[in-house]
Amino acid sequence: HTQGYWKNHPESWPVSSLKLGTTTYNQAQLLSIFGQPVAGNGLISLSHQLIAAKLNIAAGANPAPVSGVILAADALIGTRVVPPVGSGFLSPSSTSALTTALDDYNSGESGPPHCKDED
Repeated sequence: HTQGYWKNHPESWPVSSLKLGTTTYNQAQLLSIFGQPVAGNGLISLSHQLIAAKLNIAAGANPAPVSGVILAADALIGTRVVPPVGSGFLSPSSTSALTTALDDYNSGESGPPHCKDED
């Protein structure tokens, strides 16, 4: 599923918290991150796709095609706390390749095929 699916279907989440970098966020915090405009902050766009990928894997999607990308994204995020929970920042140029790879995974361009998003 895409980030839009997970943002709009919190009742379908298979977990109630996720770790991004070294910080663990609860569902309310993760939803607030989904609602945060990217506004030139690569940390936010990367986090949107990373949350969706981790939820997809927790829901049973095959992690193999994206596991290295997830490790790299978590390493890049490190101790930064994602807005609006915190004030972390990464330049979009430093996150764009990872963000694109995660988006490709979440939308079925790589790895398992995209699931039909039910309304």
